[in-house]
Amino acid sequence: MGIIEYKLQTMKKLFFLIFILFFISKISFAQQKKYISYTVKRGETIKSIARNYDLSTRDLLRLNPGIKRRPKRNTVIIVPNLNFRSEILKGDKPEGNASFYTVKPKETLFGISKKFNITIEELKKSNPKLIDGLKIGMQLIIPTPSNNVANDSTTYVIHKVIKDDTLYNLSKKYEVTEEDLMSLNFELVDGLKLGMILKIKPIIEEDDNRNVFIENLNLDKELKVYFMLPYELNKLNDSIQEEGFSKSNSLLNITTDFHLGASIAMDSLRKKGVHIKAVFIDTENSKYKLQYIVNKYNFTKNDIVIGPLFYDKAYWIANHINSQVIAPFYSKKQESLIANNLVKTAPNDSFLASKIIDFIKDKYKGENLVLINDDKPENQSKLWHIVNELKQMDSVQGISVIKSSKGFIDVDKLTEKMFANQSNWVLLISNDLITTVAAVNSLKSFDETFNITLFSLKKDRKFDKIDNNYLGKLNFTYPSIENVNYNKKNYNAFYKMFKKKNFAFPSKYAVKGFDVTYDILTKVASGLDDENALLSGSSNRIQNNFNYVINHQNELENEGVQIIQLNKDLDLIILK
Repeated sequence: MGIIEYKLQTMKKLFFLIFILFFISKISFAQQKKYISYTVKRGETIKSIARNYDLSTRDLLRLNPGIKRRPKRNTVIIVPNLNFRSEILKGDKPEGNASFYTVKPKETLFGISKKFNITIEELKKSNPKLIDGLKIGMQLIIPTPSNNVANDSTTYVIHKVIKDDTLYNLSKKYEVTEEDLMSLNFELVDGLKLGMILKIKPIIEEDDNRNVFIENLNLDKELKVYFMLPYELNKLNDSIQEEGFSKSNSLLNITTDFHLGASIAMDSLRKKGVHIKAVFIDTENSKYKLQYIVNKYNFTKNDIVIGPLFYDKAYWIANHINSQVIAPFYSKKQESLIANNLVKTAPNDSFLASKIIDFIKDKYKGENLVLINDDKPENQSKLWHIVNELKQMDSVQGISVIKSSKGFIDVDKLTEKMFANQSNWVLLISNDLITTVAAVNSLKSFDETFNITLFSLKKDRKFDKIDNNYLGKLNFTYPSIENVNYNKKNYNAFYKMFKKKNFAFPSKYAVKGFDVTYDILTKVASGLDDENALLSGSSNRIQNNFNYVINHQNELENEGVQIIQLNKDLDLIILK
């Protein structure tokens, strides 16, 4: 073979090889995948890589379960193929404002529906191919959201990860899939970790259709409000000026703080154009003075009376005038002293107890139930009423009762009732301080041994004597009108205004004065019918929730109650 012939054959082989490579590359391009591998370079992070591929860090982590945010050099991860060009299949064209979405690893229909604010039914209707199931890389048509889906303010069942928790166990306990847990908690790409706070599933409450109050102020309406407060400044006139008094005793401290908070509430509404005529009256904390006030002032049906601060005196006033009388503070007497024009800004104890019992019955999944009770006669009927209520649950395993003796608890007996292999729900049915402290001290010593949740019928002053760290270790759960998810903007504005005006931070009584006054006056200013204005919906103020309803005693009572849990991180979480 000559040199020329050899070169020609070599060139033919080279052209053939080039042709084959070109052909393979064309086929490869036609069969490109949506995701390709990528080798991490020195100094790169998931955040920097995600930025290069026009992804969020969260989405890239979801594509690569188990990968840390700072992967080691030469780690191989999955990234989108930037050269990929999807072809829309015939008949799969989106309509209107619909769009396409490519399914990522570990996504579920539930997660995708929440992401785009649509229902699962709408998603299935737009994508008939989902009849064969959801697959990674599947291209879905996302329809235009309807008005049937709640926004991102959904309230979720919350769980704090404890020792021995697994995704499998949590999915069985709460009747959800592991995929749903992953879609609601993106941090699970790094695995389940002790102390992690997880969203489990949306809470579907029985009162989801409850109206939320919408402020619609009538600026042509003048509000006349009387404040009956025990200043006990007998040397001053009956009508107290808004400035100029000093604090000299504890009752006056409470009174003046409430007064100052109420004044800021009225100033805020006046700035919005609401006409308010306020009269401050010193009750001197005397029923004789109340009789004088009723005779002196001409109260009309449209007037608003806030106070007196003590419930029995507010009850007396309500029975002697036609105006709505606002009782600003809780009292044990309020369940027995009834007047149709008396408004309770705090719920009755029986209503709080019913809310926590209903919550336990609704969430019970076979936990070990232990009830702690004191030896006071008035709590015995309450105990057995609750025992009978809990026994009505279908799956109840048994209920143990531990009674204190003169406030003290037998720790050995309590230990016998606790189970190491399941959750222990302990319900404290006592208003005795010694019993409460003894119960918490005994239970906190079990923290490392048992999984405990401590429930109480209410959170009253006796819990102020106990370290929150102890209560947090026990996942302390209770009913309250306390506004946990407060509006930080309003909260900060109130604190700033109060400090500027009074050179001090507001006390809880000042906040109460603001919340009660602002809520009442705003609803009356927005309502066409003064008598029913307070029934115009639920509202959240600085530290209090309000949802007035007509109770079984035909009174207006605030039932804006939430179930709250204090966790080990001392975070307050709304469970319902």
